[in-house]
Amino acid sequence: MKSIVIGMIIIVNLILQSTLFQYFKIFDVLPSTGLILVISFSIYSGKYKGAVIGFFVGILQDIMFGRVIGLNALVFMLTGYVVGLINRKVFKDNLLIPFALTALATVFYEGVNMLFIYLLGYRIELLNIFKKMLVVEVLYNSIFSVFIYIYVSKLFQSRLMKRR
Repeated sequence: MKSIVIGMIIIVNLILQSTLFQYFKIFDVLPSTGLILVISFSIYSGKYKGAVIGFFVGILQDIMFGRVIGLNALVFMLTGYVVGLINRKVFKDNLLIPFALTALATVFYEGVNMLFIYLLGYRIELLNIFKKMLVVEVLYNSIFSVFIYIYVSKLFQSRLMKRR
């Protein structure tokens, strides 16, 4: 039952990200709700399930929005695994945890993206990207993550997710 609920949330997120969330741009930056969901689910699910969730969220985003198939899948899978490693060591009710992990994961995600885009031969302006996108995206994702994390936290405490 957990897998079905998580799968439905991922699909709804993908639909919302491609439609409704387009109206929530700040300085031409969208919140990366897929990354936030991977972090939130990984905190509660552990490293292996976090990696699997990250892979599926990433591959779906690659198919829908990506320039390169597999890049988001790889980065989200790694993020899910690393965040899942610390799931037993963190106090899950502390809202600073998803805020900080989302900030770090956003920097990691954008850094790997820029590296691969550069290696593929595209010209990138690092200073402009840092000034315009990265700072705004880190703050936007981190603030947005608190609200998504509260929802995921309530979901994992419900009877629906505790059943086996």
